[in-house]
Amino acid sequence: MVKADFGDALLFFEPSYLVRRGMEAFLVTQSSDRYFIDTLRELEGVLKEGKPRALIMELYHQSEYLYDVLRFVLTAKNVWPEIPLVIFTAVEHPGILALLATDARIAIVAKEEPLHCLSDAIAAAGEFSGYRSPHIRARLMHSAAALSDTEWRVLAMMVAGASARSIANVTRRSYKTISSHKLNIMRKLGLNQAGFMRLILTLRTRYPS
Repeated sequence: MVKADFGDALLFFEPSYLVRRGMEAFLVTQSSDRYFIDTLRELEGVLKEGKPRALIMELYHQSEYLYDVLRFVLTAKNVWPEIPLVIFTAVEHPGILALLATDARIAIVAKEEPLHCLSDAIAAAGEFSGYRSPHIRARLMHSAAALSDTEWRVLAMMVAGASARSIANVTRRSYKTISSHKLNIMRKLGLNQAGFMRLILTLRTRYPS
């Protein structure tokens, strides 16, 4: 098996024990420091301590919703921009991949691909060159634009189960305004109505799906 050298400490956010063991065997580090994290709170604490040299993440976990992990990932690259980040995921929804792809500092690899793609992503993550594995590139048929803060709030409320009309009531905005935000989200992510509904359902996922 070809192994990838990733320098010093590694940090994993991965729900599957078998995947953890596989990555541990595949990824060689100069030190023996490996951190296996199960919650976003733990992850934030380790990042604040400045221990890891790289972070390899799935987008869901037993204890976390996919939406919360996605928001954490996109926020983390602003708070800790120097940490190489690889998303190693089984999630294939093009809207979710499009949201990640708006940040060129994040490397993205599909779990179904050969291990050399993970190795390539690791190397690219340290250079912040926006690596996308072949399978991920095939899923990214639409060039996405980043969501605004207001669009994220609307999306979060819809993931929580709110309708456009109830969001309008809570935020004291018109139904037309909220519907316009929803349409902007769909346009930016290249989704039709059915794709948007699948996005909402996927973002509610915990492991196992």
